[in-house]
Amino acid sequence: MLWKNLKNILLSILSGAIIAISFPKFNLSFLIWVAFIPLLVSINKSDKKTAFFYGLLTGTISNCVILYWLVPTFTTAGEPFLLGLFCLILLSTYIGIYTGIFCFFLVILKSLPTIFYISIASSLWVFLEYLRSHLFTGFPWALLGYTQWNFLTLIQIADITGIYGISFLIILVNLAIFQRKSKSIIFATSIFLIFLIYGTVRLKFNSALESRPKIKVSILQGNIDQYKKWNKKYEQEIMDTYKDLALKSSKEKPEIIIWPESAIPGYLLHQKELYDQTIEIIKRSGSYHLIGSSDFDYRENLYNSAMLFSPEGDLIGKYNKIHLVPFGETIPLQSLLSKYINVLNELGDFSSGKDYTIFEINKTKLSASICFESIFPHLIRKFVINGAEILVNLTNDGWYLKTSAPYQHFYFNIFRAIENRRPVVRAANTGISGVINQNGEIEIKSEIFEKTFLTSIVEPSSKMTFYTKCGDIFAIFCSIFSLGGIIWRQLKH
Repeated sequence: MLWKNLKNILLSILSGAIIAISFPKFNLSFLIWVAFIPLLVSINKSDKKTAFFYGLLTGTISNCVILYWLVPTFTTAGEPFLLGLFCLILLSTYIGIYTGIFCFFLVILKSLPTIFYISIASSLWVFLEYLRSHLFTGFPWALLGYTQWNFLTLIQIADITGIYGISFLIILVNLAIFQRKSKSIIFATSIFLIFLIYGTVRLKFNSALESRPKIKVSILQGNIDQYKKWNKKYEQEIMDTYKDLALKSSKEKPEIIIWPESAIPGYLLHQKELYDQTIEIIKRSGSYHLIGSSDFDYRENLYNSAMLFSPEGDLIGKYNKIHLVPFGETIPLQSLLSKYINVLNELGDFSSGKDYTIFEINKTKLSASICFESIFPHLIRKFVINGAEILVNLTNDGWYLKTSAPYQHFYFNIFRAIENRRPVVRAANTGISGVINQNGEIEIKSEIFEKTFLTSIVEPSSKMTFYTKCGDIFAIFCSIFSLGGIIWRQLKH
């Protein structure tokens, strides 16, 4: 009995490890199609409580490996190593609970007919991912579908199902392989082929659907050390860095030059010296500039903002970040937790913006999400509904050092491009910066931790996908279908 339990524990750990290395930057994405097999073996003859434990173990292990970068993020911000480790384990355990719940209900559902079982179970996984994306402000980092960022043909279906459709297929295939029944294998293979056929057609005909005037974009990657960003003695060095990059890039005559999140080492609109230097750079470049800077209002609410300036140096518009990073920009349950955990950003506790701002340059409309807002499909979709033809993401991934986080953060944007059929332009302080076209293809990208600028031609798009118009209807359907299946199973028995 002891050996059996140990064997199942090791199988659960193995599944967690395989899931983890399917993500960037390991990128062994093909392994995700069998990653759940060891876990399914371990719960095959287990009761519900034991199955929950094995699922919890798999989920916790996988997320500890995927999210290990949380520890250096905390230490870079001056927080104790043990606090970073505690938060990593706590967050990974929280996400692991969803895998535990999934396994708990697999035991309940396994008496259902084969096709119903794998369909309801795959839908249940989608429901749990959807729940995780919204509950407690949401944390949709490392959803299963993201492992397939480089399988472009397969993931084109995201313009209908969103990222959740890929997650559904991954679980479906794992369950079918584990069952080794002809019906389940044929069913899963059929769905897989439908995804591939759809993707092939979309990739072939997308370019012919719309022809819009293109714009030239330059992206600045200042590669400013995280320790320097808010240190007054490095203020001029930082401004000189962006001046140098902006003026060099202006020789290629871009219509817009994009700076990263919090590129300005202070409050651009409230510090005369910083403002004057920035306006001089803008006027000399002769381009529009989209600049990341902190800001505050008359009530002293602090915002993480993106500001658009005309070539003449006039402020055209401003976006205040809506979805703040918990413990990075704001403290949830502040009265309870602020005694123990500081806000990692040196500037303090930010306020959330309210408006899905759309900027316009030369009749082209663009949005500017900030930092990890880009991992929220439902949030980015709202910018497109408001008229965005190009999706811009400003970020500072310097916190993560040379970990897998900058790679994960960049590649997740591929799905935002496909879901909405919009190009994504990304400006990151330390990388990865780049341009992703509406098919999810990477047009150009930088390396991490290099001072550079990129210039690329970007084609705006105004067509509306099914996902843009209808949102997460696939995930909602899966939620209803799985809950209905569970209720049906319980009533039947």
